[in-house]
Amino acid sequence: MYLFESEATFAADPDAVWNVWTDVAGWPEWDVSKEIAQLEGPFEPGARGWAKQRGNLGGTFTIVAVEPGRCWVSECPVPLGAVTFEHLLEPAAGGCVRLVKRASVQGGFGPLLWLLAPKLRRDAAASLANLQRLVCPPLPADQ
Repeated sequence: MYLFESEATFAADPDAVWNVWTDVAGWPEWDVSKEIAQLEGPFEPGARGWAKQRGNLGGTFTIVAVEPGRCWVSECPVPLGAVTFEHLLEPAAGGCVRLVKRASVQGGFGPLLWLLAPKLRRDAAASLANLQRLVCPPLPADQ
């Protein structure tokens, strides 16, 4: 069951964006939903991690697919199923990158999570905006 999709397009070096997006320990710096995040081992399929959501309990996740510089997929177990998050990075015109984050849920917990989809979508959009600010800091004002 589809939960949400959020996207952002901005001028940035794709490698810089990829490095920040896949630095799990750094997620709390820009992801509005994360308080703590950690990954056991390198960022590759099969790696397991743990993240604490702000105001909620923590939970585990597994990196299930990685195409370096292009996309990665993580899966989080939930009662009677799992939530899958797809993260895509694509080149866009004019030296820009397009980021897309999609979420879907499998299993009996889907209808409950679907009720949370609007908040998850808002958090994802705010997080992508924060990621943009992190990789594209404003130019200093002329003095």
